[in-house]
Amino acid sequence: MMADQNSVTTEYRDDVKYRRLLLILLSTATFFEGYDFLLINLVLPLIQKDFNISISTLGVSVSIIAVGTIVAFLVVRLGDRYGRRPMLQFTIFAYTLFTACTAFSQGLASFVVFQFLARIFLVGEWGLATVMIAEEFPEKSRGMGIAVVQSMAGFGAVMAGALYPLVAHESFGWRGMYLIGLAPLVLVGIMRSRLRETARYTRTKAARAEAAPSFFLPWKKPYGYYLFWVSMMWILAYVTYTANQVFWVHHVVNGRGWNEQMVSRALIIAYLLGISGFYVAGRCLDWLGRKKTAIAFFACGTVATFCAFQTTSGMAITVSLFFMTFFTGAFLPVSSSFTTEIFPTEIRANCLAWSNNLLGRIGMVAAPAIVGFIAAPMGGVGNAVTLLGLAPILAAGIVLVVLPETRWRAMTDFMSDGFHREEEKKNP
Repeated sequence: MMADQNSVTTEYRDDVKYRRLLLILLSTATFFEGYDFLLINLVLPLIQKDFNISISTLGVSVSIIAVGTIVAFLVVRLGDRYGRRPMLQFTIFAYTLFTACTAFSQGLASFVVFQFLARIFLVGEWGLATVMIAEEFPEKSRGMGIAVVQSMAGFGAVMAGALYPLVAHESFGWRGMYLIGLAPLVLVGIMRSRLRETARYTRTKAARAEAAPSFFLPWKKPYGYYLFWVSMMWILAYVTYTANQVFWVHHVVNGRGWNEQMVSRALIIAYLLGISGFYVAGRCLDWLGRKKTAIAFFACGTVATFCAFQTTSGMAITVSLFFMTFFTGAFLPVSSSFTTEIFPTEIRANCLAWSNNLLGRIGMVAAPAIVGFIAAPMGGVGNAVTLLGLAPILAAGIVLVVLPETRWRAMTDFMSDGFHREEEKKNP
């Protein structure tokens, strides 16, 4: 029976047609994740006005919502226990439900609660989709596969930007934007019959005699050393990525006097062009390697963030927004490549959950509150975000000094991988 199962799972792994289908299904899921993520940033000025709250209260509220990305740790790590497929389907259903509930918020408190819950499953879906791509794609195209799936979040953001001036001031207002989030329920139905469990997870589960790996196993030698530094990389990347994503609209509306049409036009242009950063990063990851690509994108992301929040003319702001989207958006596939390739299948989802969700998202949670509190003494939101934009320089340092090059390294299913034995000798 083991032989039969292995032959089936190998067929899944080598099935090019299925990998294309998998790419489409997971890309569609991340499309709506991107829609919902940008949506809250778009409607911040409207929510601030509707609920009559201060910028500091707004910043704290966004940070509370972002705590959901940390709680998503519990969802993602369950992918190692119950499988990637069932957990992915559950996350899509749950985030669709709570996104729709957001439309019926009666005040700031209920809005925060619904978005907090939605964010748990949005990020859970993103993490599980990333693991599935990493496990099903071959070494030569793994970086591009991750980049393609994650790039679809950018297209979802473009849709949110395009709908913003059309829907935001209609009878449903910003609430109508959240009702559109019901669409992913259709995807759940399609996935139930077409999506397979990953070959690597199926093989590993069949060969595993013991129960699922323990909660703290990722912190034991030789994995803990790299888990710490990968987590630090995620924290620093999210500080800048979140600050510029959350507050750019607020900055140009309140600091540069832009209206909804100007915001929508700039976002559509910048995101449609900036999404190319995912594909360029994916190609570079597979061609130049993980380390060179990460260092280049982290450094350029800092420069682009500075320009996006310090320039004043409409054209300069739009061009800067494009470059900021191009480089900082690619922080995600760049960081994901290291995270999914360093650790073995048996604890891969668990390590992604620890580094990205439980620890890395501290940067995502802290960034809005930090901006909200330092904006006034620093002379505005733009200056505050510019300061946080320096964080990727430190992330580039971690990549340069600490992390190993994982380009073309074969994914490993079990803990006895020789790479990790050698790393344990170097880092006892």
